[in-house]
Amino acid sequence: MYAEVVDEADVQTARRVDRQALAVLTREMSRVSNLKALCALATQWLVIGAAFAAVIVVDRWWMWPIAAVLIATRQHAMLALMHEAAHFHFLSNRKVGDVVADLLCAFPLNMTTAGYRHQHMEHHRYVNTDKDPYWANQQVDTSWHFPRTPVRAAAVFLGDALGIYTPNHLKVVLPWTYWGRLLGGAQPKISVGEHLRYALYVAALVTVLVTTGAWLHWLLLWVLPTTTVMMAFFRMRALGEHPIDIEPKGDETRETRDVKGTFLENFFVAPLNCNYHLTHHAFPSVPFYNLPVMHEQLDQAGLLEDGVNRFDTYLGKRNSLMGYLTRKPESAETMPAEAPQPQRVQLPLHS
Repeated sequence: MYAEVVDEADVQTARRVDRQALAVLTREMSRVSNLKALCALATQWLVIGAAFAAVIVVDRWWMWPIAAVLIATRQHAMLALMHEAAHFHFLSNRKVGDVVADLLCAFPLNMTTAGYRHQHMEHHRYVNTDKDPYWANQQVDTSWHFPRTPVRAAAVFLGDALGIYTPNHLKVVLPWTYWGRLLGGAQPKISVGEHLRYALYVAALVTVLVTTGAWLHWLLLWVLPTTTVMMAFFRMRALGEHPIDIEPKGDETRETRDVKGTFLENFFVAPLNCNYHLTHHAFPSVPFYNLPVMHEQLDQAGLLEDGVNRFDTYLGKRNSLMGYLTRKPESAETMPAEAPQPQRVQLPLHS
C-alpha cells in the first residue's frame, strides 16, 4: 500500500538516493508499534501528572513556573504524537489512533487531529510553495523572517514566552481547532464521531475541574503554557525544519533540515525525534521511533551537508541552527544563481 501524499522531498531524494535499494528497509521501518506509541503517550502524561503533583506537594511559588515549563515541553511532545496520527502511523488501527490522539493529545491542546491533518498534508504536497499553508502564513508574519541579529532573534523567542505573538499563533492554528472548523468553516467538516468524543472530552474536563476545584492550576499550568512557553519551543523547532528564504532555491532537500541536537535540546525543543525533519519528509510513512535509522541512510548516501540541511545542535557554537539563523544575510552580489525549479513528479511513498 502507498501513502496518498507525495511531497517534493521524494522527488529530490530520488535523484540522490537509490530508493529501490531502500525499499525493503523502508517497509520494515514503516511498521507501526502500538507498544512504542502508547508508551510514549503514557510517558508524557506521567511527567505532566508529576509536575502538577509537585506544585501541590512543594507548595512554593517558584515551583509553579518550573512546572509550567516542564508541562510545556510535554505538551510539545503531545503535538508530535498528534502529528504521528495525522500520518496514520500512531496506532496500527487508524480509526482508533484518531480517537486516542484526539482525546489524549489534540483536544487537551484545543486542536483536532483531522483539522491538523488537512493542512499538514498540503504542507507535504506543496512544501515551501505558495500552496503550502505553513509557508504562506510565515511569509506574511515578519517574526518568522530570518536571519536576524542575535538580539533580535532572542527578542522573538522572548516575545513567544511572554505571549506577545500569541494572536499570530492562534490565527494559524484556528483551522485545526474544533470551534474553528465548526464555526469558521475550516476543512474537513467535523464528523459525528468527532462531535461525540469532543463532547466526552469537555464533560470529563469540566467534571475533573469542578470536583477538584483546580481551575487556577489548569489555567496557569496548562492553558497559559500552550500559548506562551510551548510556542517558543515550537518556533525554534519549526525554524530548524524549513528556512524562510525570500527566494526558494527549488530543492526541497536543501531547504529542509535534520538537527542532531543534545539531549536537553531535544527534550525542550524537538521531542520524539522531531529533529529529523528532512528524514521525515523523505520517508513520511516511517514512525518517529524509526527515523534515526533512516537518517543514517540519508547520511550514508551523502545527502546531508553540514550548515545546509544538517546541524549538530540548536544552540551550540559549532554547526548550530542558531548560528545559521543569526548569520549575516548574503548580499545580492554574493548569492549564488537560483537553481532551476524542479518538475513535480508523482512518485509513491511506501507506507
